[in-house]
Amino acid sequence: MTSEEEEGPGVATSTTVSSPSAATISRVTTAIGRGSRNGASSSPLCSSNASVLVVPYPELVPVVFFCLKQTTCPRSLCIRMSVSTWFERVSMMVILLNCVTLGMYQPCENIDCSSDRCQILQAFDAFIYIFFALEMVIKMVALGIFGRRCYLGDTWNRLDFFIVMAGMVEYSLDLQNINFTAIRTVRVLRPLKAINRVPSMRILVNLLLDTLPMLGNVLLLCFFVFFIFGIIGVQLWAGLLRNRCYPEENFTRNNGLSLPRPYYMADEDDERPFICSLPVDNGIMSCLDVPARREGGRACCLDKEDVLYRHVAGLCVNWNQYYTRCHTGSTNPHKGAINFDNIAYAWIVIFQVITLEGWVEIMYYVMDAHSFYNFIYFILLIIVGSFFMINLCLVVIATQFSETKQREHQLMQEQRAQCSSSSTLASEPGDCYEELFQLVCHFLRKAKRQTIAFFYTLRGKPRGFRGLVSIYEYYKKLHLCPPCAHHNKPDSNSPAEPMALAATSATDRCPQSASTLALRDGVGNVRSMTSNEAEGATMEETDREDEKSGSRKNDKKGHKSTMSHGGCSLKTGCKQLWHKIRMKLWGIVESKYFNRGIMIAILINTISMGIEHHEQPDELTNVLEICNIVFTSMFSLEMILKLTAFGSFSYLRNPYNVFDGVIVIISVCEIVGQSDGGLSVLRTFRLLRVLKLVRFMPALRRQLVVLMKTMDNVATFCMLLMLFIFIFSILGMHIFGCKFSLKTDTGDTVPDRKNFDSLLWAIVTVFQILTQEDWNAVLYNGMAATSPLAALYFVALMTFGNYVLFNLLVAILVEGFQAEVRYRFTALNTQNLPELLRTGGPATGQPPVQTHEPGRRSGSGTGGSTTGGSVTGSGFGVDHRDCNGKASGPHTHLIADTFLNRNLLFSDVWLSFNTLFLPLARFRLLCQSIIAHKLFDYVVLVFIFLNCITVALERPRILQGSLERLFLTISNYIFTAIFVAEMTVKVVSMGLYLGERAYLRSSWNILDGFLVFVSLIDIVVSMAGGAKILGVLRVLRLLRTLRPLRVISRAPGLKLVVETLITSLKPIGNIVLICCAFFIIFGILGVQLFKGKFYYCVGFDVKNITNKSDCLAANYRWVHHKYNFDNLGQALMSLFVLASKDGWVNIMYHGLDAVGIDQQPVTNNNPWMLLYFISFLLIVSFFVLNMFVGVVVENFHKCRQHQEVEEARRREEKRQRRMEKKRRSKSTEGSEAQKLPYYASYGSTRLAIHTLCTSHYLDLVITFIICINVITMSLEHYSQPQSLETALKYCNYFFTSTFVIEASLKLVAFGFRRFFKDRWNQLDLAIVLLSVMGITLEEIEINASLPINPTIIRIMRVLRIARVLKLLKMATGMRALLDTVVQALPQVGNLGLLFMLLFFIYAALGVELFGELVCNADYPCEGMSRHATFENFGMAFLTLFQVSTGDNWNGIMKDTLRECPPGRPGGDYGCHAGLQFISPMYFVSFVLTAQFVLINVVVAVLMKHLDDSNKEAQEDAEMDAEIELELAQGGLCCMMGGIGAIAGATGSAAAGMGMGPSAPGVITAGSVGGLSATMMAPLRDGAGGGASVHEGHAHHRCRLYSPAQVGKTAERRAPAAV
Repeated sequence: MTSEEEEGPGVATSTTVSSPSAATISRVTTAIGRGSRNGASSSPLCSSNASVLVVPYPELVPVVFFCLKQTTCPRSLCIRMSVSTWFERVSMMVILLNCVTLGMYQPCENIDCSSDRCQILQAFDAFIYIFFALEMVIKMVALGIFGRRCYLGDTWNRLDFFIVMAGMVEYSLDLQNINFTAIRTVRVLRPLKAINRVPSMRILVNLLLDTLPMLGNVLLLCFFVFFIFGIIGVQLWAGLLRNRCYPEENFTRNNGLSLPRPYYMADEDDERPFICSLPVDNGIMSCLDVPARREGGRACCLDKEDVLYRHVAGLCVNWNQYYTRCHTGSTNPHKGAINFDNIAYAWIVIFQVITLEGWVEIMYYVMDAHSFYNFIYFILLIIVGSFFMINLCLVVIATQFSETKQREHQLMQEQRAQCSSSSTLASEPGDCYEELFQLVCHFLRKAKRQTIAFFYTLRGKPRGFRGLVSIYEYYKKLHLCPPCAHHNKPDSNSPAEPMALAATSATDRCPQSASTLALRDGVGNVRSMTSNEAEGATMEETDREDEKSGSRKNDKKGHKSTMSHGGCSLKTGCKQLWHKIRMKLWGIVESKYFNRGIMIAILINTISMGIEHHEQPDELTNVLEICNIVFTSMFSLEMILKLTAFGSFSYLRNPYNVFDGVIVIISVCEIVGQSDGGLSVLRTFRLLRVLKLVRFMPALRRQLVVLMKTMDNVATFCMLLMLFIFIFSILGMHIFGCKFSLKTDTGDTVPDRKNFDSLLWAIVTVFQILTQEDWNAVLYNGMAATSPLAALYFVALMTFGNYVLFNLLVAILVEGFQAEVRYRFTALNTQNLPELLRTGGPATGQPPVQTHEPGRRSGSGTGGSTTGGSVTGSGFGVDHRDCNGKASGPHTHLIADTFLNRNLLFSDVWLSFNTLFLPLARFRLLCQSIIAHKLFDYVVLVFIFLNCITVALERPRILQGSLERLFLTISNYIFTAIFVAEMTVKVVSMGLYLGERAYLRSSWNILDGFLVFVSLIDIVVSMAGGAKILGVLRVLRLLRTLRPLRVISRAPGLKLVVETLITSLKPIGNIVLICCAFFIIFGILGVQLFKGKFYYCVGFDVKNITNKSDCLAANYRWVHHKYNFDNLGQALMSLFVLASKDGWVNIMYHGLDAVGIDQQPVTNNNPWMLLYFISFLLIVSFFVLNMFVGVVVENFHKCRQHQEVEEARRREEKRQRRMEKKRRSKSTEGSEAQKLPYYASYGSTRLAIHTLCTSHYLDLVITFIICINVITMSLEHYSQPQSLETALKYCNYFFTSTFVIEASLKLVAFGFRRFFKDRWNQLDLAIVLLSVMGITLEEIEINASLPINPTIIRIMRVLRIARVLKLLKMATGMRALLDTVVQALPQVGNLGLLFMLLFFIYAALGVELFGELVCNADYPCEGMSRHATFENFGMAFLTLFQVSTGDNWNGIMKDTLRECPPGRPGGDYGCHAGLQFISPMYFVSFVLTAQFVLINVVVAVLMKHLDDSNKEAQEDAEMDAEIELELAQGGLCCMMGGIGAIAGATGSAAAGMGMGPSAPGVITAGSVGGLSATMMAPLRDGAGGGASVHEGHAHHRCRLYSPAQVGKTAERRAPAAV
């Protein structure tokens, strides 16, 4: 037996060894011949002779370098080396070594490279360079150099070649002592060589390269936006940000005292300057607004004359009052980085605004210097740049990703096929785990068999393996048959037990051995027995191998077992008892009550972990420790029970059980370790118990399945991201290393915390820039420390990192969701769809189903009718009007229908009343007719809008008794009365609650009713003496701000968006739950790490203070940071700020500086805490929160798929219409071919002009001229020399005259009517008129003949920008992209309305809550300022826009969280205790809605429209092909018909000449007609037909050709026929 068994593997090995060539060739194909699919090279260095040589490597070129064949000594050696897998491995190791040496570079020390460390690194560098050069040479010898199948034919090899050549240049310059940094920095590209060595990473990079053509159009759009906004910025604001307040020119000082500074500076380094408005501009700030000087915390009040008294009683001179002259200075804000002085700086500003970081500050500077209304420019730029362009970038990458993934990624799919289930979504989230588990089991069983066989062979007792039976099978046998009397063969083919393992032998035997083994191994999954056929098959295969080796041995074993039957009964009794116990346990463990109990225990345990906080009493600490021990023992008991019930094998098969087991083991270790006083790190693993909840929530589990399915792509993405961050960090160290410094308050210079001085901090800084937080501060430092060109580094980092790489992550997640949805939908409707498409609706005899959802009714005017009738086109019986945006019928029909139904519905209820109370019935009918009137809704809408205006006028600071307060109070009464009346009318006509369509049956009506009720209570309370119950009044006034919500139910488009959002609430809720789980885990962990450590000392000099007692002893204040981790609530708020990626850097710095409880922080005390913050950002911000996009997009697609049938039919109809239209246009073209064109009557000169105007070359020339014009416009800058100004002026004259000539020529060529028909011509004429007007005004101003406001001239110059739009005529790809955006505008418009509504309500609420907050020198603010306030509705609106873009919203929230100072009334300070709780709720809810949900809906809408436009383009192409085919057929038909006609004519001529129809050589018309008919009919409509059928049709087709052509054909062919 053993020899046979050993022979099998031996044979297999010999087979593998005997055929090396196949494997070698395949390796050559993959490792070397990457670019070698398409034939031979044409280059002499790499010639591929097509001689009939039998070469060892057919994939490679036979001869290289004219002489080296594949068998020649050096080349064959090189080929063998490059084919070897070891060569690739060594190469990979050297690349990793290079990464290490690059990372060890220290910019602060390695300036002249005198240290030993630096010398060693240089030696390593030289060795690595030599290795790369040798590798290149070896590959070149093996493959050849030039040509498709040679070394430089592959892109990755070209990258390697470039890196080696750059190194060569660097070393040659070093020899000549020239230090050229740019060449040295090419070294940082060496890690890119790793991409080629990792297949999955290479696929992902290739995919990114595939998206480049589509991204090209987006980049072109960016170029447009940058040019247009840049030129506008330079024209309007060049030099304005240099304005400062200087003293008057004739300012004299007494006693030789000088002013402290040459101009007014708000702070020491003028980081945030005071920018004033020149007298000619009307900016917000003037020099009169300069605040008084402060010294020692007090305002100065003395004049310069009183300077002698400045030492008396701490008084001081207010020098700031003398800075009264606004004048253009020499410096720009932020170290000169922010200005509009020329186009390059303007582009830097625009890029910063589009990234949404620090844009508000720039906007305020411009508003201060120029005009309040400049905010329009910035908001437009953000909407166009950020919300559209950046999202378009994401949409393009996501769309392309899903397409490319389906088309080109077989390699990745093969890898996934090994590791992921292709079955259904309902499968357990551990398909990969399942496969691995089975593989491990397979190997273990094999090893066990071979060990046993080997052991018995040594002992000389050959014994077989006893076979395996699942528990389930064993239980079955246990109940069905006596244990050893009959030896039943397990039925492996039984349908009920697909998992039963056919591990039987030739002779049946007592199942004892099997059972013992089964229980020892715990074989068979008890929980999900039926879902694992695959494993059964694997085991069967394994055991079939066994049967051969074990058959004879089992013979003897069978007899043995029969003889020992006496001893079997006692054992069997024990076994049966044991199995009964296990069955009982199994029942308990699988019961729903047990699972619920565990779920409740996990919840309570989570709460007990979350209760922990700073300064908690000792009793609570002890209770929590006891709780921990109790819960750990509970979970340990659960684990033991499951292990006993399932057996180890079945327990381990479920990944959830393994997860539980690991947590239990860690918890036990922690409790044991705690008694010894160590192992506190393990406490954190307890938190993972929160994730155990997931197994009890199927919807959540589904989202996690999607996450797991995308894991392989995400892992590859993470590798790519790490490589990207590493390369940019090294590059940053080379460019900015040791150059960022910062002055402290004491005057010392220390390195800035955001620096590139070491690899760790470089990586942190690059990561921070990728999160877009405070990246502008790093940009300013970089530009100030090196040169303005440093901006290129940051722009490249942001563009590739943020807008390409992170969008790729979103694309991976979105594709994961869509793939699941596609699969589920296909599986669900495989049978339904074809039938529905065929029949065009539900099956006959089945009425269309209509479902009434109580929460989905339309608004008041339609009397609460459902939002649409039955959807006959879809076979789902659900109303999905909220998905595609089309109501099922016109508004009036809906109202009439509702009215009728309502009457029918209430006829029985009101019948008795009609006889008794006739007047009441009449009143009710009157109410119904009022509601049914078409103007009713519009009137109500007008009142709602008027009410919105009064809500917007509310401010907390309106004095009681003033006219404004009186007006607002009375208007409030009036509107309340109107809405009460409206509600009454509706309730009377519909009934309040009884009946299908009663008032309270619609959720929108409930909202209306609630708001009316609140208004009534508000009035009652205020009349009853509001002063006593101010709190209640305030709450009611807050609720009044919700009134604008009533607009939703009256605006169909808006209502639609809201309902779509409501339908996606459930899946969004699931993502929120997953987020919550991570938030709670990280929150509890944060409390354990940082509680009580976020306190610090505030005072004049805190250098020597180390703890709280020192601080209090020095009479300083011991305060905590607003965002801290003292308890779970605070921790969650801090984590939310982290997740929104705004202000996370400061929280991270506080965490790094934390020393201990009541200890003063020390800078970078514990850098390892970086792991906590960065892992949270990666897991939650980048991964989980990006699932929001996936869910929202998936929901939109789901809506569309629910209507697949309806849409397919609509698309088909549309296609037919367009086909018909195209056919008609083709036929009219054909019929017009005989008409003379409109320019036939032109004279020769006009005809020449016409030919010129219609020529493609004219367009090209004009495009070129516009490009030159755009460049000349971009050359304008602040304080430009006079010569340039003159040159630009003459250029403008030239361009304007060119455009005038072009427009005139076109007018002559086309005539007025045709000229104005074309939109492009209209644009041309507008541009010409504007240019001429601008030049005229400028000339008038220069000659001073009329006084003209310079602003008008400036505006005219700005309008020249319209010329750029002419470029759109040529950029077709970009026009298509813009068309997509334009198509999406209606839906985005509805979203915009929703945004407006959201902003309106929150702005009104904000004015009520935070309108009294004060920001001044006594109460400094971090986010709010004189511009960002909630003082009135307009400023609140602008502030909320800032919050929605995520720019410093955490600073604003911090200001609203201020505590009331003790012993001071809150009134003058603007605070009350309630804000501590209301403010976080206000801001968090707003940020969640605006940033995470609504913006993602924009992405979903754009993605849907891009998909649609792609489909339409495809259909157009198909349609054109179809029409071409039809025309070709029509041409053939006409030709045949023509031949028939000619033949008929010649036949009659022949008859006239005396030849009979039967004469030889004459073709009769009938025969040709018949022939043409028989040939054409199949082409025409697929059926045979005779001549008579064909005549009419042929005639119809022939109209596409002009009679002249037919006549010529007849003339040409008549002699031939004769």
